[in-house]
Amino acid sequence: MNEIERHNEREITCPYCGYEFSDSWEYGMEHDGDTDEEECPECDKKFYITMNVEVGYSTKGLCKENKTKHNWKHFDHVTSGKRCKGKKCLVCGEYEFEDVS
Repeated sequence: MNEIERHNEREITCPYCGYEFSDSWEYGMEHDGDTDEEECPECDKKFYITMNVEVGYSTKGLCKENKTKHNWKHFDHVTSGKRCKGKKCLVCGEYEFEDVS
């Protein structure tokens, strides 16, 4: 492998031989941009590790709190031999189930 740098890998990866460290979160770095030096147990070469943290956000509406109508999507399916029928609001995620006994 001829790479000198590797970016945004899911695990710490040696830039020389490609060895992937398991459980990279155990290497003591806690914040975005933290940097440390490590030695590869496979090829014995030293390299720097920089922790990269990516943040994402999720949102959903609040129909009851905003006094707005639900946008219902109906469903009817069978799972493990049991029938499930009802509706889910596509805005706030609320469910209402129907009795299918």
